[in-house]
Amino acid sequence: VLIRYGFLQLRKKNMIENVPASPIRSVALGLAEIQGHAPRTATLPAPLSGASCHFYRYQVEEERQSGKGGRRWVTVDQGISNVPFHVEDATGRILVNPEGADVLLGRDYQRVERGEGWFAKRRRYREWRIDAGDFVYVIGTVTRQQGEAEQRRAQLTEHLRRIKKDPAAIERFDLDANQTLDEQEWAGIVAVVKDDIRREELDRSSAAPCEELALGAGELESTFVISDRGERSLTSLLGWKALGSGSAGVAGFMTMTVSILGRLGVLPGGWSFPWETLFH
Repeated sequence: VLIRYGFLQLRKKNMIENVPASPIRSVALGLAEIQGHAPRTATLPAPLSGASCHFYRYQVEEERQSGKGGRRWVTVDQGISNVPFHVEDATGRILVNPEGADVLLGRDYQRVERGEGWFAKRRRYREWRIDAGDFVYVIGTVTRQQGEAEQRRAQLTEHLRRIKKDPAAIERFDLDANQTLDEQEWAGIVAVVKDDIRREELDRSSAAPCEELALGAGELESTFVISDRGERSLTSLLGWKALGSGSAGVAGFMTMTVSILGRLGVLPGGWSFPWETLFH
């Protein structure tokens, strides 16, 4: 497990180094990297601090005894907001859906308090947030927002409804001047309206192409990272994670192999790791 985790961190590091950052206005569909800031206005309340933010992750831990006189923190509650938020740069803004992301944020809030009573245990409250105006780095998959086809159909229906109530429009498309629209004339209206809707979409795309796009987890590409670190700092962190996890995994594998061989009497001396002590 540790070795596999190390390889996953190494893969993320390589992806971040190899995928160039894109201005939001010109970001393309597929795997992309953007760097920007959260909008200046935030309305999502953080559960522990109460601060207004765009994204939060929190953890509540309780101090408990472990072994002979030892103590450890045990997680008793945790949560993460999966509310989409925007990221902006000098060229535009794009919607980020944080669900399924590997979130690497610096801690913004912590407090430790003891409950009431003689035997009350200490609790530690911690919170990580993306606040208004914070720097945001995201690498993930850019897709078109869901509901675009439904929105286009709704626009078509609304345009046709207006034409039915507009005598001038009916006269424009009444090619045989018989004051009624036959099937062929109505098909012509639908074609013209569809072309108008497409031109409107192109105009909106040239003005703000990223408004119809969303950045999130991909179906084919698993890399999806949200962080408040710059690219260099993030790759350094992932590199150390990969090195530490891989080294610990190799050391654990070697220890277990030697222990099994010792129990089987293959190795001289018969050394084996005292696994039983871990369950006492």
